[in-house]
Amino acid sequence: MPPKPRPAKQIVAFKVEPELASLLDAMPNKSEFIRAAIQSRLATVCPLCRGTGVAPYGAVTDDLTKLVQQHPLVVCSGCGTREPRPCHTPGHCDSDARLQAFERFGSYYCDACFATIATCTDCGRPLVGRSRGAKDRRCEACKAA
Repeated sequence: MPPKPRPAKQIVAFKVEPELASLLDAMPNKSEFIRAAIQSRLATVCPLCRGTGVAPYGAVTDDLTKLVQQHPLVVCSGCGTREPRPCHTPGHCDSDARLQAFERFGSYYCDACFATIATCTDCGRPLVGRSRGAKDRRCEACKAA
């Protein structure tokens, strides 16, 4: 009896930083690792965006607020240090761009790291990989709008 035909696979390519490429190249089966990581991530639906990838600004519910309060530490997206979760009382820290970016987009940066990154001039989203001196300081969503 002939073996069952395997389902056809497609090749998907994406760009990564050289450091990440080196780490992936050192893995014995990077394709399997990437597939498993993507499948794991897609299997977990974000409670804010419900899988759409876009969280509405005012979507923090009482249940999510309780969950956040149970996890009092946040990790800096820049350097990885853990810090106490910043204030999230509505209207209390509206003048702090760093905390606004955390509340709106979920990317937390400590004071030192936030001082080095660029933010979108329209919406305030942190622009990963760009410095404050970058000429084009608009995120893809604002460019498309």
